[in-house]
Amino acid sequence: MNFLKIEWTKKRGVIALLATGLVVTSFILGGYVATGSWNPWGHKHYYQNLDVNFGYCVGGSQNFCDSVHNTMYNTGVAWIDQVIQGTTGTVTNGCFPSATCGMSFIALSGSAVTLAAGDASSGVTNGNCGAAGSEGGTEITAASGLQRAAATTNTLLSGATGSTSVLTRTFTSSATQTVQLACLVSFATASSASSIQLAAASFTSVTLNNGDTIQITWTLTWTWS
Repeated sequence: MNFLKIEWTKKRGVIALLATGLVVTSFILGGYVATGSWNPWGHKHYYQNLDVNFGYCVGGSQNFCDSVHNTMYNTGVAWIDQVIQGTTGTVTNGCFPSATCGMSFIALSGSAVTLAAGDASSGVTNGNCGAAGSEGGTEITAASGLQRAAATTNTLLSGATGSTSVLTRTFTSSATQTVQLACLVSFATASSASSIQLAAASFTSVTLNNGDTIQITWTLTWTWS
């Protein structure tokens, strides 16, 4: 009887060992299928994507809406990454989010410039709309109704992948002036070391008369998996 008990105990041990090996093998194989790596604790094929879209509407002496391609600045994207991961309350460029700092301000320019993602877009000069890198433009700063201002509509994303954050501002011109560039910036004041641009959009030049409006809309869509 003892002999039989010993044999049964051995068989149970072998069965348990085989079952454990099967579980481990399945875990490693499943990890390889999911990640492309034999190390199940290694790289995961997760991704996060930020898509920024731009549109504008003109009203008053002329009425139309349009949307154009925009350029995201590397400096601005790096700022977002530092803000998300930062623990010291500081960033390399621009300002750290606070009551007066956040990527929710819109600036305009009447300059015709060529945009490039690699243009430095922060600081006293480069943080101005139309003046990143070697663009050489000038932001509208005069008290003419078109100076830099906070978005009046700031809809935050819901937290689900594919949801959007919408920032909108309607500017009313108090003089005749030309607009052909809009920028999404982090600070309320132009020509400030705290200013950094995330994106800019160049569009066909529009001449606004006194009382004309231009509504700027930036839509940020986050997608992850």
